Amino acid sequence: ALNFAPRVLIVDEASESREALSTMISRRGATTLEALGPRQAVKLADLHQVDLIVFDADSDHSGTGAGIDDVNAAASRNGTPIVILGTVRQLPKRFAAGQIVSKPYHYGPLVDKIEDLLAAA
Repeated sequence: ALNFAPRVLIVDEASESREALSTMISRRGATTLEALGPRQAVKLADLHQVDLIVFDADSDHSGTGAGIDDVNAAASRNGTPIVILGTVRQLPKRFAAGQIVSKPYHYGPLVDKIEDLLAAA
């Protein structure tokens, strides 16, 4: 369990996915914020100084990866780690493989990864 209450921003257009992940992360002691897409995510990330961003690549509908870039820029500005859910081919080459969790994913390993990143922060 975490010894502080980190804020995790979940960006996913699918409400079921957001709710499931939010519930699991909350059980581990984190506070969650939710965004439907990149624009809302950037606002929340800047406003709340979140400790981690989980971003579902399917919620970026720019067609160019601009949404992912915007969220990544917000993460960089705030020194926030980001975990991207998606396939490697969906994503720009500049993301480290460790940041990407392939879909379909299992919640257990994903939540473990989130907890590891928060513990390292």
